[in-house]
Amino acid sequence: MLLIASLFDSTDLQNVQDFGEHWLFHICCIFATVVGAIAGASASSRVRMDIFGIIICGTIASLGGGTVRDILLSGMQTHSGQPVTIYWMSGGDVQYLYQALLTSLAVFYITRFVKPPVGTIRLADTFSMAFFTLLGAAKAYYLGCPGIVCICMGVCTGVAGGVLRDVLTGNVPYVFRSKEIYASAAFSGCVVFLIMQHFKCPYELSYLVGVFVVFSVRMVAVYMNWRLPSYRPLFDPAHRQDS
Repeated sequence: MLLIASLFDSTDLQNVQDFGEHWLFHICCIFATVVGAIAGASASSRVRMDIFGIIICGTIASLGGGTVRDILLSGMQTHSGQPVTIYWMSGGDVQYLYQALLTSLAVFYITRFVKPPVGTIRLADTFSMAFFTLLGAAKAYYLGCPGIVCICMGVCTGVAGGVLRDVLTGNVPYVFRSKEIYASAAFSGCVVFLIMQHFKCPYELSYLVGVFVVFSVRMVAVYMNWRLPSYRPLFDPAHRQDS
């Protein structure tokens, strides 16, 4: 246990560039924002929300995970002494709000004439979850959080937007469905990211491998119908029959 704890709590920030200025994370955040809005707006269009509802749902799905993460990290400071604020409310980062709004609006008009292919929501959601998960873990890592906190922030960033989307559209969130490998995929990517950082792998490579792990675990689980063990009471009649 001590070995595992030391692995997750060893934080070497010497090779970590400023999170908000690194070109890789800037591009990944744009991509995650757009596909998150596509997933949210597409889901709300299926339940026939009006234009306002679709834009709001798409925007919340896109920005919700990062917002919850930054609220949880509020009170912390960057190495330059700047306090952590909700990322899309400050300076030039308001562009992410515009991207989410415009993407949701575009989905509203496009889906009126073209029916999205089957699996659009799941695929867009998986891309969004993979990139947002590692953005959350990387941000917490940059702030010097312990490894277990980095994992929690990564999982929170990755799944919270999808949870809000599903609640707004009246569906059971993926993370709470017994037949879905969802948060576990996000957890796996965060762990891989931290392990690679422990062994001094390039920061960018660690991030991209983590994204790949989250996406791969999620999609393979869907294709192979993997699932985690579900709760079953000890004295459940079905349980006695099976045994």
